[in-house]
Amino acid sequence: MKRRLVAAFLLVLCLPLLTIPLCNDQVVGHYIDKIWLHRTNTIEKLHEFEGKYKNFECDVLFVSELNDFRIGHDTPSSESLGLYLDYLGRNPERELWIDLKNLTEANCRRAESLLTAMLTHAGAYKEQLIVESRNWKALRLFTEQGYYTSCYLDIPRLDEMSDDERTQRLDSVQQVARSGAVSAVSFPASYYVFLRDLDFPVDMLTWEHRRWAWQLPFFSRSRAILKDDRVKVVLVKEKGHYRVDRWPSISIFADFLVEFFAN
Repeated sequence: MKRRLVAAFLLVLCLPLLTIPLCNDQVVGHYIDKIWLHRTNTIEKLHEFEGKYKNFECDVLFVSELNDFRIGHDTPSSESLGLYLDYLGRNPERELWIDLKNLTEANCRRAESLLTAMLTHAGAYKEQLIVESRNWKALRLFTEQGYYTSCYLDIPRLDEMSDDERTQRLDSVQQVARSGAVSAVSFPASYYVFLRDLDFPVDMLTWEHRRWAWQLPFFSRSRAILKDDRVKVVLVKEKGHYRVDRWPSISIFADFLVEFFAN
């Protein structure tokens, strides 16, 4: 009898986990043009989720020695961005956000020329890309050449800044946004409330680093982001087969409960 009660308790505990994939699909489908998959750093992962997500984000490094862009967050892999651009060429309704990790004012001209040539070779279009970098001055050339660009805002933790530092940081964000060098600014969703009331002429892009799509409706900040027309893209995580387990684990569900009751 005791064993049956334990089994029943475990079944009840696990039932919510079984509904997560369905709920995730429904939220993504409802915001199909706004919710993109974060860190799609293998072409296999893109193909795994292309039936669920319309658009994707990946990390890219410009490798001048190879005259190529390679997928990678900290170090370049053997996988060329060309595979992703070929995919865009075959799927003109799809879009890709590339986080260009090592763009500088010194290499931006070569990088822009190469990216444009690779797009042409793939039969894809500039309008299918978001080009992001921390270096907003280097992005100006891409913007002038017709790319949609975004400056990745380097902002310290809010609780680590004084009031004066926050004011200075907001002023620097305004400078970037009003420079004419970029089309958008991008930042972690935790900074949304800090930035949302600024009056600037560019779009906002963000990412919910620790949240799946199905979690977004449960949090007031995430709901506000989804409703805000100035926020054009929200990146969400989903690890998939080419990262770790396909299915959300107990620990992910536990993390959600902690965040939900702390919100």
